[in-house]
Amino acid sequence: MGTFIPILMMILSYLVGSIPVGYLIGKTKGIDIRSYGSHNIGATNASRTLGKGYGLIVFLLDFIKAGIFVIISKYIFNYQDNFFTIHIHPLIYGALAILGHLFPVFLKFKGGKGISCFTGVITCYFWPLAVVGSIIFVLVAIFTKYISVASTFGTLSLIIAYFIMQKNDIYLLIFLIFTFILIVIKHIPNYKRLIKNEENKIKLFDKKS
Repeated sequence: MGTFIPILMMILSYLVGSIPVGYLIGKTKGIDIRSYGSHNIGATNASRTLGKGYGLIVFLLDFIKAGIFVIISKYIFNYQDNFFTIHIHPLIYGALAILGHLFPVFLKFKGGKGISCFTGVITCYFWPLAVVGSIIFVLVAIFTKYISVASTFGTLSLIIAYFIMQKNDIYLLIFLIFTFILIVIKHIPNYKRLIKNEENKIKLFDKKS
């Protein structure tokens, strides 16, 4: 059991991360959100396509599906307990959940951009970084009106904040760099649209639902 549980949790992390929340919620409304907007299954496109209320629901569920495994491994099971014959760091579970979201087995490995899942993992592992990233994200989004730009700078800010806070957690640093690279790669189509001035803008605080 000391080996089986961590391995099972790794598999579940990826599979649960693969659950296409935005796509499924869209289907309940008779809409395939991949056919609209940015053609993405994440919270931003769900907000554009289905309304901000549904976008918030998608964000929260994507946040939870990744963060829950960090909570289980770090605070409930205690991954360092001697009961376990292999010790899997909580951020590995988080990374697997994010990979599941980016490359979901249920949608032929074509998934979202990973920002909601990334936020969930960071919040559950070390919330001060999540606060920094969220502030930078909101400020950049307000200034530029581009979620893709805000996501990029918000994620990058966590790496900078890591050093400013003088954290001594090599697993966290590797996770931040790894996910930043993945998020940049997934946003390449957005950057191309930005260059062509074709990227969709979004207003965070308008009254339209």
